[in-house]
Amino acid sequence: MKYRFADFEIDPGQHELRRRGSPVHAEPQVFDLIVHLLRNHDRVVSKDELIDNIWDGRIISEAAFSSRINGARRVLGDSGTEQRFIKTLHRRGFRFVGEVEQVPSSDADVVKLVPSDAEPENLTQSSVKAEISRLGDVVSEAIKAEAITRPSIAVLPFANISDDPENDYFSYGLTEDIIRLLARNRWLSVISRHSTIGFQGTTVDARKVGAQLGATYVMSGSVRKTDDTVRIATELARAADGQQLWSEKYEFPLLNIFDIQEEMARQIAATIEPELSKVEQQLAARKPPESLDAWDCYQRGLWNLWRFTTPGFDIAEEYFQRSIAADPSFARGHGALSYVNIQRSLYDTPEARGPRLKTALHQARIAVSLDELDCFCHCALGRALCLTRQNEEAFAAIGLSLELNPSFAQGYFAQGFNLLWCGRQIEAETLLDQATILSPRDSHLWSFHHTRSWAHFSLGEYDIAVEFARRATRQTNATYRAYATLAASLGRLGDEAQASAALADLMDRKSDYTTGTARRELFFCRDDRFLVKYTEGLRSAGVRDD
Repeated sequence: MKYRFADFEIDPGQHELRRRGSPVHAEPQVFDLIVHLLRNHDRVVSKDELIDNIWDGRIISEAAFSSRINGARRVLGDSGTEQRFIKTLHRRGFRFVGEVEQVPSSDADVVKLVPSDAEPENLTQSSVKAEISRLGDVVSEAIKAEAITRPSIAVLPFANISDDPENDYFSYGLTEDIIRLLARNRWLSVISRHSTIGFQGTTVDARKVGAQLGATYVMSGSVRKTDDTVRIATELARAADGQQLWSEKYEFPLLNIFDIQEEMARQIAATIEPELSKVEQQLAARKPPESLDAWDCYQRGLWNLWRFTTPGFDIAEEYFQRSIAADPSFARGHGALSYVNIQRSLYDTPEARGPRLKTALHQARIAVSLDELDCFCHCALGRALCLTRQNEEAFAAIGLSLELNPSFAQGYFAQGFNLLWCGRQIEAETLLDQATILSPRDSHLWSFHHTRSWAHFSLGEYDIAVEFARRATRQTNATYRAYATLAASLGRLGDEAQASAALADLMDRKSDYTTGTARRELFFCRDDRFLVKYTEGLRSAGVRDD
């Protein structure tokens, strides 16, 4: 069934909004919101009903909800003042007040596919906007069959196992904060607290919770308060079979229990997000290639991306392309394709760097346009801007990423990396430390340590730079660059024996490494003094010049 009103026609089946026959781009949630209001134009639709239908009952911020209402008005040429189509009824909800005509859909409707062979070198601002617009209009039955099915998590109320019943308030507040922070991860559906509150005070089988709430994963925990500490135990289980996937214990010094509640929740949420991502990657890896949907391709791509190898980048890029082909409106797919091009720009030849970064910026901007509330997409844009030395713009993009998700460890890393090359080493070190605290088992952990080593090297603290370079080299996915920084730091210290050992490890991993290699690979560095000190350190360690 199609709907016509004023100059517009909307076809839910084809996922198309047209004005006077021309397509109008609408972000997926905005489109769904308009459709729901149209289907129920004869009555008032409450805010809770919209959240249940558009966000599957997830907890969302007031800003996110208002953004979608304003977005719906914007694509229809409406406003909060005029309210020609979408009327706000104070404390009651919303109603579509335009005259609506229902028209049967035609089987002859045609869907045009997005061209996939556009060359990044030929992209202009207008072509980016045109492609974004086309992406919003592309849906076929095959693509609908492969719609994104995001994993979901139910966070059960944390049990208060302290002697003091007053701590029930803290346990409840901690659970609320964890749900709120996890809900900021746009790839994850978080079950509403109203649905999980019924399990409070009971011992529940994860399988039962999954069956009742439709959750993929179940998180539970307990809080014990003593005289001077708060101990929190958490675990993650798979709802399908009840298998425990992860568990952790935290201990915090007790100052004011409610003052540290936010920090506890942030650390737990930051830890659980990459753990869930790893589980999703493992599940995708077990599926036959021919059965992969857009989400599976995205997860397989991430698994290969985090290997930080050229073959891994090649495979990751292929999977991200497949993800976008399966669902062109999948923002994370575009963001991930941007990210793999960012990584390729760091490892490919200098000649390939320009096109890679141009593609990275292009894909990141599409990703942000498709989902302006996804922290990962803004972070990818910030990283691409940083590598093209647009550091102030990068600071704004990554800053928005952290506003959207204050538990996003990669965002803290990206901002620390960005500030380091702006001469703000102390601030960079603080952000990099925060990234490590929030996600101590992150796939980027070697990069966290390596960039901290760079920060201390820049400050002339070569002994500390050595320590963090060694931490980086202990990670299984560390690349030769961490060994280069270790050698340069030891070279600056004049420790010939250890510098020689570091040089041997470096040559084992990249036998053609020279001081020129370092200069070419640090193309994003704006501080010539750093480059001079770094190459002198390498030279002292025995690295040859070109």
